[in-house]
Amino acid sequence: MDLGAHFDREAAMHALDNLIQRRATEDVAAFKESFQYFSQMNLDNIVVHEASRLESSRREWKLAAMSTNGAVEEEVTFRVHGVLAKVNLVPGNITHLNGQKASTLSQRVQLVGLGSSAFDEMLMNTKVVADLLRRYFGGQQSISWRIGEDFGDLQFNCSCLYLTKSINRPEQEIAFGPGVDPFKKFEKFRNQGYIHTALNVVKYFRRVRENDELALYECFPGTFRVGDIVEVQGSVVAFPIKDGIMKVAFRMNALTLEDATYSKAAEHARTRQLAPTVHRPLPLKRKSWYEQEGEDAGVGITRRKFKDMRLGDAISTDRGAGEKK
Repeated sequence: MDLGAHFDREAAMHALDNLIQRRATEDVAAFKESFQYFSQMNLDNIVVHEASRLESSRREWKLAAMSTNGAVEEEVTFRVHGVLAKVNLVPGNITHLNGQKASTLSQRVQLVGLGSSAFDEMLMNTKVVADLLRRYFGGQQSISWRIGEDFGDLQFNCSCLYLTKSINRPEQEIAFGPGVDPFKKFEKFRNQGYIHTALNVVKYFRRVRENDELALYECFPGTFRVGDIVEVQGSVVAFPIKDGIMKVAFRMNALTLEDATYSKAAEHARTRQLAPTVHRPLPLKRKSWYEQEGEDAGVGITRRKFKDMRLGDAISTDRGAGEKK
């Protein structure tokens, strides 16, 4: 993972630390079991819920919050903050769609903490979720939830498929959001039985401070850049893959730009470095032939004598020369 030589990793790390701690403190009073931070989880009333065929085109399990009467009430949405290390959100940048399978095309981001203790602690808490799933499946399934690491930086991957197998459910098809598929790259996959549904929607926002208050505005996926500090919202899903392995993934459903200070500063520094150096032309000096260096000594002496000569001396000299003739 390389954010570039111009990216201020230490400053971004401290900003991320402060953001995670501040948000957790601000929202503690408004805690809701169906809407939690990984850094402050409470799984006492959380159960593993098998999704219905209307919720998913494959067999999968999610975390859900129970109501007071013991009924499953709402899917749990988790929030996680980090620095964008990888961004793949605009299908217009995918140049080789012909060789891609519709079942694997996804909107993807990778978060890092750059050494942030709050970020690392948050990712370690995800093991609690894995343990909950392991207990649910009674140890009969191997739980695979990989937290990546690159040169000491923990990584958290978030994704959401662009398309879902229709299975004769065309009524669930919805239009792509603004800026998600501006070049109609995915039209051809409709003939292969894949559609875009509510399960495939990721909403994009940017947070702006106005009059000492934070406001959210929708934005295009092309807004996000490597180095941005963001918040990702999503759900934990588990699904079988092969050989008794149950894979666990974080399905992204919203991405919010929190702070672009350090990504913009790095981009501006790179631009200044790559810009061509402009040399301003200097005015040329003008000299006569007699002022050139290395001029003939006799010419120089004559010129200096002529310069010091008085007009009267010149006249008398001329007359004297005539009388002698």
